[in-house]
Amino acid sequence: MTIQPSASSFGLSRVKRGVVGRSPTQLANAAIKTVIALLRQATPSAREAARRDQAFDRRWGTDTSRQIGMNALDFPTALKKGSFHYQASGAHILDETIMVAGIDPADFTFIDYGCGKGRIVLLAAAKPFARAIGVEYSALLTEIAQANSVAFAIRGGATLVPEFWQGNAADYVPPEGPLFCYLYNSFGAEILAGCLDRLEAAKASDPARRILLAYINPQFGDLVAARSCWHESAPGYDIRVFECVADQA
Repeated sequence: MTIQPSASSFGLSRVKRGVVGRSPTQLANAAIKTVIALLRQATPSAREAARRDQAFDRRWGTDTSRQIGMNALDFPTALKKGSFHYQASGAHILDETIMVAGIDPADFTFIDYGCGKGRIVLLAAAKPFARAIGVEYSALLTEIAQANSVAFAIRGGATLVPEFWQGNAADYVPPEGPLFCYLYNSFGAEILAGCLDRLEAAKASDPARRILLAYINPQFGDLVAARSCWHESAPGYDIRVFECVADQA
């Protein structure tokens, strides 16, 4: 006979998995993020946002709204410590980000670092950007994003075909041409630094092209601002937009 764990013991085991191996700073950041998320979910605006998310999936036959915790994803332990759980961006956030940055999407390739199930990449394809690319470590989420892309296209959401790259975002080599990079606080400082290194190298190889980073919920925004290659073109609280320029060091 198999003895099923009680709800309380199951919850305790989940807490232990989330705590083991994490530094006090990481635990504090995770706790703050959880509290903020719970408070936001309790507000009328959060409930309305959830309804809009669900309406998006019903309209396009996609699976983008359901949250997935880090413990359910196919991340190695070392990478879990520097990554955050999947939660889709609201559709309005992309519009707001484009407005804050003051760009014409048609002039840029869009890259979503930590794209999850790909909702923002789908919306970027519908703008349309010149290209719409999602970068995601989880093979599970990448597979869902690709299926979402097919469903979105079948129902007429976009004629531009989104692209997805699966692997560590710090290893992703961005394509040529102007780039508009989107980051919704998907990972920590170490992976972010690797992404910035890649983008700076891309800028150095073609100094004439523009490379922008729109950082939403910018927990490590000051890390970007502290690097000499990045100029903050549109400072803000929830959205900070940086542009990669010639090294000022």
